[in-house]
Amino acid sequence: MSPKYEKLDDKFVASVKGPEPGKTVMRLRDKLADGLFLRVTKHVNAKGVEQVSKSWEFYFTMNGKTSCTGLGRWVPTPPNGEPKTQRGLSVKEARKRSAELLEMVEAGQNPVEVNRAKKSTPDAPKIVTFADALEEYMKSGRIEDFRSDKHRKQWRASLDLHAVPKIGDKDVGTITIDDVKEVLKPIWATKTDTARRVRGRMESVFAWAIDEGCRETDNPASPKTLEVWIGNQKKAEAQNHPAIPQADLPTWFADLRQREGMAARALEFVTLCASRSGEVRGATWGEIDLAAKIWTIPAVRMKMKKPHSVPLSDAAIVVLKALPNFEADHKDPKALVFPAPRGGEMSDATISAVMKRMNEAKAKKNGKGWIDPHVLTQPEDPAETPQPRPAVPHGLRSTFKDWATEAGIDNIQSEIALAHRVGNEVEQRYRRTDLVEQRRAMMAAWAGFCQGEAVAAKVVQLRAGVA
Repeated sequence: MSPKYEKLDDKFVASVKGPEPGKTVMRLRDKLADGLFLRVTKHVNAKGVEQVSKSWEFYFTMNGKTSCTGLGRWVPTPPNGEPKTQRGLSVKEARKRSAELLEMVEAGQNPVEVNRAKKSTPDAPKIVTFADALEEYMKSGRIEDFRSDKHRKQWRASLDLHAVPKIGDKDVGTITIDDVKEVLKPIWATKTDTARRVRGRMESVFAWAIDEGCRETDNPASPKTLEVWIGNQKKAEAQNHPAIPQADLPTWFADLRQREGMAARALEFVTLCASRSGEVRGATWGEIDLAAKIWTIPAVRMKMKKPHSVPLSDAAIVVLKALPNFEADHKDPKALVFPAPRGGEMSDATISAVMKRMNEAKAKKNGKGWIDPHVLTQPEDPAETPQPRPAVPHGLRSTFKDWATEAGIDNIQSEIALAHRVGNEVEQRYRRTDLVEQRRAMMAAWAGFCQGEAVAAKVVQLRAGVA
């Protein structure tokens, strides 16, 4: 797609929101200056929040070849003639600089080669290395992006450990995608999460370098640039999702029931049905048969792309009938069962936030939150001791599986309840029942366990249980 052709001014540049969805870079061509472009880049800051940076580029053609040189980042013109306090070029200054470079091109001089020659002279400014760029980035106003002083130190330490030894001495303007790969290769297969963080942090440093005119080419650490390479990498073995230990589940569930709000009720339903968060968040009343006590999730919403039936325990039915808009909504098949406060589907983060608040409240009370002692953190600093991770909604499915196994419930029942693929291809072809009625007793027993009750339901066994 060709760059948009615009008459640029500071007000217009300030209003530019960023590239369209799915893109990381866009360019706007200035109508009043030949070869001048505004480069708008989307990148992720230290908090994981998307940000937009804007810098100037000058494109020119010599001997049939088109080249580009960076001019620096865009800064607005100071109001009322006040002195300039930020590094960078306003629209007016960028036009002036591009006019100078255009004269140079018309005189037969290549701005890129002239710039390189200046750097090689004895009195030329020092080359900005990646280590220099990292140092300046840490001093910049973007330091406010960090969550805390500890996060800032971890952020810096990860690059000092993995990136600086390999590319720290290289000119930040000449570092290539291959250099970035060399940083990531040693840790991608063993510490994938750390590698992803390092990539994102290098991307931020390169974005700063582009904004400041220290780099002329695109960001070599952007996810778009590395997309194919990342897709071909072997990831570290995935850890299980942190779960509530089986012995703690009834106490945790009682704590959950004390919490108000639609997200808490959705999490309660997630627990009772041993479902995935997305299955519950997208549930509509048309999927639920209250009379038959069955929730039928269509294939399009299932991970395995097969319809899934969930026998609803009495406890799950109670949750549904106690919802604030039950009387009005349950008659509308398209209405969401657990809508967000402002309408539409609730986000995964909203349900996760309930567990996070529960963990924080318990940790504040007794110094130990709702944690999984078997799933540990992967600390950025190798000298730090791994710590147990707080439980998350998806981990509740592991708690259910542990309970079912210890209760001696048939493996096929519990696996079908989790909507997992059970058995080999032949077994799947010939098994034509999803054991709804057998699973009904199991889900009733699970609900009783969650509520701390003695299990009275008889769970049908298909073969010998596990002791």
